[in-house]
Amino acid sequence: MVIRPIGYVSNSIDAPMRDGWGEVVSEIVLDACLEEATEGLENFSHIIVLFWMHKVPRDRDVPTKIHPRGRPDLPLVGLFVTHAPFRPNPIGVSVVRLLERRGNILKVKGLDAINGTPVIDIKSYFPRDDSDVAAPDWVKRP
Repeated sequence: MVIRPIGYVSNSIDAPMRDGWGEVVSEIVLDACLEEATEGLENFSHIIVLFWMHKVPRDRDVPTKIHPRGRPDLPLVGLFVTHAPFRPNPIGVSVVRLLERRGNILKVKGLDAINGTPVIDIKSYFPRDDSDVAAPDWVKRP
């Protein structure tokens, strides 16, 4: 399998943060040849961004159970229940607010990716049945 980046994240964040991503404004600078592929995105308030967490060390064992957000006060759960970066494949997924489309550059808010992160795909966000979702109480804890 070969995955190639379609662009890169540009922002002022050089190291991962546990919280505070909601206010981060980033630009996704896509390959110029993909500019036409963004036409119509400006009609959506949100997009889905898939990215490769390239700074996550790949030489360590991936845990199968962890405490979410590294907090021992939260329950020990299976890795796939969390958004932890240490995964079998370090793929990140974020639903972000699209602030602006300018040529091959997408300005977004809330992308939890550091400066230089490779972007591997973008999709428009279609609101469907996700307004009726269930999640454990610890997800809502600050």
